[in-house]
Amino acid sequence: MAKKSVRRHARHAVRRTLKVKDYVVIVRSWMFVVAFALMLGLGAILGTFFRQQLEASAPVVAGVSTEAR
Repeated sequence: MAKKSVRRHARHAVRRTLKVKDYVVIVRSWMFVVAFALMLGLGAILGTFFRQQLEASAPVVAGVSTEAR
């Protein structure tokens, strides 16, 4: 009869390596976030500029709009 041997396995911490595909997903998501923030900022800047231009074309004095003749 063969002698039974005890098998012992060392427990290793499971490391998950990021693949190239995972990096592409991460980079694309961050690019989307940055592009969205830039569009919001650009919209705020342009909106402020256009509002100032419209207010300059129709001046308001004490809540009453004045018309140039």
